[in-house]
Amino acid sequence: MTKSDEKKVRLAAKALLKRLTEQKPKVLVQDWFKDSQTRLAVRDEMGAVLDEYLPEESYDKELFIQKRDKVFELTLDLAINHQRWAA
Repeated sequence: MTKSDEKKVRLAAKALLKRLTEQKPKVLVQDWFKDSQTRLAVRDEMGAVLDEYLPEESYDKELFIQKRDKVFELTLDLAINHQRWAA
């Protein structure tokens, strides 16, 4: 990745964290991970934010889905273990 792409990835991470924790409607509601529909809503919102911020030329559709799912799995694991994202 180029330096510009790396910067876009960092911005995507910051935007994602802000979207999930601060903006309305709030996505990460209490115990969101216990309900399958809420899990899907969180995963879909992650995809929307990452799609907006990640550099298109660096991620084909398959790689994008893999990265989105990896971010979602990390977030889910943190939630299940009652941990938080480090800002």
